[in-house]
Amino acid sequence: MKLSINVVIQLLALVAQAINATQDLLPPKGKFWAMVVLSAVQGISAVLAHFANPDGTPATEPYAKK
Repeated sequence: MKLSINVVIQLLALVAQAINATQDLLPPKGKFWAMVVLSAVQGISAVLAHFANPDGTPATEPYAKK
């Protein structure tokens, strides 16, 4: 996963988490499940980014900044 894609996903999820925590857009049960889903999305994105270089190549290959 490219660094820019990971950054966008993480920032959008962060904003969504903040809105979920501060606004009463969902009922309490919905807020809980929104938190769970957004946390899962952020976690999966972080794990995928962990195994990739910033340019999207696998982390097992050496990264050479261009």
